[in-house]
Amino acid sequence: MLQSFPLRGLACALLIAVPAYAGANAQPPRDRDQPRAIPNYHVLTDTPRRDTAQQDFAFFVSVKGGGRVLWSGELYLAEYNGARLETDLQDVNPACGFDQRRISSRNSALVLTLAPVDLVEGYRFRLKAYWKYRLPDCEEMRSEMVWLNLPVEIAEGETKTFAGSSDFEVELTRRKWPE
Repeated sequence: MLQSFPLRGLACALLIAVPAYAGANAQPPRDRDQPRAIPNYHVLTDTPRRDTAQQDFAFFVSVKGGGRVLWSGELYLAEYNGARLETDLQDVNPACGFDQRRISSRNSALVLTLAPVDLVEGYRFRLKAYWKYRLPDCEEMRSEMVWLNLPVEIAEGETKTFAGSSDFEVELTRRKWPE
């Protein structure tokens, strides 16, 4: 295709190459290009999977540290999809004097993951949580970190609390999946 565009009295030609695709040259899709069918069987036993309703999990979670609630809310999990929460607070420490506020703050970071672990006889969960926070001393900037990393067996309707150091605790309530 050839087109001319006038440019201040000059002619300019633009040549656009259009590839010719002939039907005879088209290749059929290869087997490796096809979407893979994912088998619905248990990885450890080669037995058929559980019903979908048995693979969905609802939790109410409350995380406390240093005498206050750091986060609380609902988390929803599915067979291969856990939940992850991250918070990061950075502000000044109101307990410190005016001059000390320049060097001190109340930085606090919380990371929590809750994931299902598929066992042959049913599910349990893996709870990982850590909380990093600035110590309340106005004279220096020091932080502390506490964590939890443990397996959790919890039935629907049950509440369990898991505690670490520095008043750090995670309370899990397993709820019925919403209909």
